[in-house]
Amino acid sequence: MTAIGLSFLAIMGFGSATIFARLAMTRVGPMPVTFYSLCFSFAASGILAVIFASGDFITLPLVVLAWCVMLGTFNFLGGRNLSYLAVGRIGAARAGAIVGTSAVFASILAITLTGERPHWVVLVGTVVVVGGLATALGKNIMETAGGQSAGRRVAFIGYLLAFGAACCYGTTNVVVRQLTIDYTSPLVVATISLFFGILLVAPVAAKQAVEAIGELRQSPGFMVYAALSGLAAATGVNCTYFALQRAEVVVVAPIVSANPLFTLLLAALFLQQQENVNRWLVLGIAVTVAGVALVVLGSQM
Repeated sequence: MTAIGLSFLAIMGFGSATIFARLAMTRVGPMPVTFYSLCFSFAASGILAVIFASGDFITLPLVVLAWCVMLGTFNFLGGRNLSYLAVGRIGAARAGAIVGTSAVFASILAITLTGERPHWVVLVGTVVVVGGLATALGKNIMETAGGQSAGRRVAFIGYLLAFGAACCYGTTNVVVRQLTIDYTSPLVVATISLFFGILLVAPVAAKQAVEAIGELRQSPGFMVYAALSGLAAATGVNCTYFALQRAEVVVVAPIVSANPLFTLLLAALFLQQQENVNRWLVLGIAVTVAGVALVVLGSQM
């Protein structure tokens, strides 16, 4: 049950991170927000790692560094960067819902590569989760297809970016579980992968991030929101990594992928003018919750 509790904390972390990123993007583009959020995530995870797992850095095998480079590439250059770019094009609720399909990719890889054999109720729950996300998005995709050409192009690019982020996140779940079981603390894995993530994102985002500093004079709030996004994302990352150390990917991934539920709730409260939260989104999230409940039930069988 500890892993399930951590997974629900990850939901709140990732869900609120998306909202804070959306608020930061009202003044600057997605790339500066991505870069600064990564920096704050690294600082938060690094402090915790030094306090609670400093000894693990000394005995860390070199092979872990190689895997962390891969994690930094997929999780942050790929996952967070693509998801924030998607948020800037299609909104926090829709981007979050598509990114939630990462549970499918994670489950497929866990079953085929690491031999996980989940209870059939877990698999049904995963399908229900994805079905809920599809319900939430169906009407919005149809509206996009019927819109003006320019808006249609921007929206479809946003959907593709979000699906790319889902693929990246799904891949990293399998790698994280093996690293945290075989080698070192989740805090160490998160900190090192975030460090490499910053290095990989810097060539494409650092210039825009420096230019965005000029916005601090007119709108200092963007940096506050970027910082909150980074801290919330760090909570999501670390809770997910600890959950993966304690439970199989096929259990953790579907639960964490339900973070659009929390995103939708916050969007309805704080982004009413920026986010079109309709009944299809609400229905889809309700179905997603039912799927998560099945996953939790199946994990106890």
